[in-house]
Amino acid sequence: MSERLNQFASAPPQTRMLLCADGSTTLLLDALVGEPLSIRVDHQQQIPAARLQRIGCHILGAASDDMVVDRQSRILTTNLEVISVNRVVIAGPDRDKLIPPPEELLGPYLKRAGLPIKREPLAVSRDTWPLDSADPECVSKEYIIYCGEAGRVYIHEKFNPRFVPLKKDG
Repeated sequence: MSERLNQFASAPPQTRMLLCADGSTTLLLDALVGEPLSIRVDHQQQIPAARLQRIGCHILGAASDDMVVDRQSRILTTNLEVISVNRVVIAGPDRDKLIPPPEELLGPYLKRAGLPIKREPLAVSRDTWPLDSADPECVSKEYIIYCGEAGRVYIHEKFNPRFVPLKKDG
């Protein structure tokens, strides 16, 4: 992971900490903005894993004809500012157990459900912030959450450069 973070040597400490952490991103974002966060689900559907070959089959290990949940969401501040845009893909025999209600954040939901959780970082990178911004470059993070026998969850988060900047001010 340290080699991947070399590209963020000039980023502020909070950005590097968020990208290095192997724990709950939700808790870190909550601490960063100092207020409770909420979620807005933009899109959620069940599709064959083959439609998401790289994520569904290669990363999550689902068979091509297995159904996976493809979910796109935004994490919001109390003022409804978008702090991150997320792609979540859920696979496994009990995948429906891993899907939070639309108003609940994934990490806290999985913890509350009492599922065994183990996160595996996959990548950190420079990316393009998909929403309007004066500076469209952002940081992103990909990881898997293993939830025991229930299944696996792939997460790709793109962070709003206003909250998680690439460069230190000044």
